[in-house]
Amino acid sequence: MNKQLLHVFCIWAFVYPIVTTFLFVIQRLDLSFSLELKSLIMTVILVPLMFFYIVPLVNRLLSNYGD
Repeated sequence: MNKQLLHVFCIWAFVYPIVTTFLFVIQRLDLSFSLELKSLIMTVILVPLMFFYIVPLVNRLLSNYGD
């Protein structure tokens, strides 16, 4: 498998559960936020998580793959 494709898949595998959990929590709390507010809250959480944790973790995990 192409290393870039594997990288994309791994990042998606970390992001998908976070987005799904966020949407589930919003739904269970019965918060009737607008789509714009949901997106704002989710991106405020997701972007720092990706930048500081998810992408570095995936890079570390894949650093020896295909070398």
